[in-house]
This record gives sequence, structure tokens and C-alpha cells, in this order.
Amino acid sequence: MTDASVVYRIDLKQLKDNFRYIRSCAHDCRLMPVLKYDAYGMGALEIGNALKAAGAFRFAAATADEALELKKLGLDVQILGLLPPWEVAPAVAADIICPADNIHTARMISAEAVRQQKNIRVAIKVDTGMGRLGIQENQALETISEIVKLPGLIPDSLFSHFCTAAQPDIFFASLQIERFLKIKERLDQAGIRFAYYHHAAGDAIVKIPRATQAPFNLARPGGMMYGDDFSGNCRQIVELTAVVGEVRQLPAGASVGYYRTCILPAARRVAVLTAGYADGIPLALSNRGQVIIRGQYCPVLGRISMDYTVVDVSHLPEVTAGDEAVLLGKRGDAEITVGQWGNFKNTHGHDIWCAIGHRTKREYIRGE
Repeated sequence: MTDASVVYRIDLKQLKDNFRYIRSCAHDCRLMPVLKYDAYGMGALEIGNALKAAGAFRFAAATADEALELKKLGLDVQILGLLPPWEVAPAVAADIICPADNIHTARMISAEAVRQQKNIRVAIKVDTGMGRLGIQENQALETISEIVKLPGLIPDSLFSHFCTAAQPDIFFASLQIERFLKIKERLDQAGIRFAYYHHAAGDAIVKIPRATQAPFNLARPGGMMYGDDFSGNCRQIVELTAVVGEVRQLPAGASVGYYRTCILPAARRVAVLTAGYADGIPLALSNRGQVIIRGQYCPVLGRISMDYTVVDVSHLPEVTAGDEAVLLGKRGDAEITVGQWGNFKNTHGHDIWCAIGHRTKREYIRGE
């Protein structure tokens, strides 16, 4: 019996293997792994240390708080998201590469850099099609020209973000690259140059060679490092297990779970697992998903609760309290992947990882 009811295991050796595969696809680009939301809930410092050992150049975060934590790893950190006023001073003090996506934010960073008597590297995002953040194409030359004239700012990166790179058709992604290159050409003509240009995340690194060729010299792998798409040489790095807390014999006609969504047509032997949606099991797996016990698939019965999940073990008479139940992972020929959970939930791996509850015990498999 394990010493925790729910255990989330992260394979750092597989993470490094995935990272090296992605790097082999990245041409001459340096890699800036994305470790936002505590590395998608897996533990940013543990993940970051492994990636640093595997050759990461710098890290990317979503907020200043995340960036400040990642600075402990000893590499540069770029904030990809917005920078609200209250985060400017600590970000400048820590020499974070700050986002200057609009003139208002750029002026705040400049004023704080002057106050602290520092020169701060800034990354400027341009909107090539995501429509979310970044300077629009028709405003790029004028706005960026104004930003780079501000005191205390050093232009570090010009970047953008694909919105369809994960889809089979790369037509729009190619269009985004062309828009980016037109912006860069106008800036070049104005004598405005950056140390780094980046557009590609994991999918684009592997699927769109143009996104990792000159002038692009930096790329930012995210979900693919963790095995999101489960393709090529990138394998799932996580495993989630629970414990059989109790085994029960229920008669025909018995109901299982809230709202009686499962009425047993015949007597069933069931196992009550010590994990529920608070631990990250998608509610969408109710009456549809399965787990692995003693190497065999066991279907979920009824609606998943916050703390418990009930599964059918009628075909496994030897199952007893204390047995391991694999929620994500592989035992023998049986396997449950993040992608399968994503399909049930109509989502993707990022959503699955970020939903794994904080009461689950994290363990790291380090390998060689």
C-alpha cells in the first residue's frame, strides 16, 4: 500500500527525452520552455531544474510572481502575459524580461527602470492573428518606434503567438508568419532590431519548419514537452494513481453516485477509489471512463464525486482494499493517457494537468 491516497508521478527522465527530441526539430533556435502555472501544476522548480540540465536557454512565465520564482533556477525569465502596475517594480528589481505590449505598460517599465537606475530588457508582442494580446500589425511600426526610444529599456525580443499550429491545416499559421516577417522588415528599415525573434511553441517547432528558421532564433516549447499530443518521440510524463479504499457487493437495481445516473442491471462487485474530481479526475468520465487495476480496465460507474470514484471490479474477484488504481498511466498492455481524458472532456492536456488537485502527493521519477 502506498503512503498517500492519491499520487501524481512526474517522470523527469522522459521530460528530458521529450525536450531533446523537440530541440532536434528546432534548427538553430534556442529553447525557452514555458513553465507557467507552476509548470502546468507539475512543480516549476523541479521541472525547471530538469530542463536546465537538458539545455534550456531561458524560461517563460505568465506572471511576475511566476517569473520571480523561476529566477531561483539561475536562468533568464521572460514574462509572456500582461504586466499589471503592481508587478512592475519587483519585475524590474529582479531583471525579469518584461512584456511591453503597449505604450502604457512600456512607460511604466521605463519609469521604474529609471527610478531604480537600471536598464531592463523588454519583449514586445505583436498580434498576427490570435486577437488576444500584442500590438496590431498596422500599429506596430509607430508603437514600437515609440517604445524603444523610452529610457531604461533594451529591446530583447519580438514575438507572436500561433492560434492554429496544433491543427492539421497550417494555412493560417503560415499567414501569421508572413505577417510577422512584414512587421520585422518595416522595423529593420527603421533601424529597430531585437536580439531574439520567436513565434513557435511546441506544435510549430515540430510541424512548421519555417517557424524555427532565420530570422527566428528562439522557440518556446510548452505542452509537447509534457507529452500533450502523445506523438513522435514525445511521451506522456505523468502518472496518477489512487487506492482502492473499499470493495462492496451491490445488488441488482442498486444506484451508484449522485443523481442515480447509474442503476445496476445486475449484481456487481465495485471498488470505491480514494480520488474524485477534486483530485483532477474530469467529471466527464462519469459512466464513461475507466481505470486500471491489476493490469485490467475497470469501468467507472455513476457520477464521479469530489473525493471518490466507483468502478466495476466484478471481473476481478481478487481485488481488495489497498490495491493500486491507475487513473493515468500504463500497466502491462493497459494504458490511460492525458489525451483520452481530454477527448472525454472535449479539451486538451493543458486543461487536464492544471486541474490535478493540490492535495495529491507529487513524486518525481529522476532516472539516470
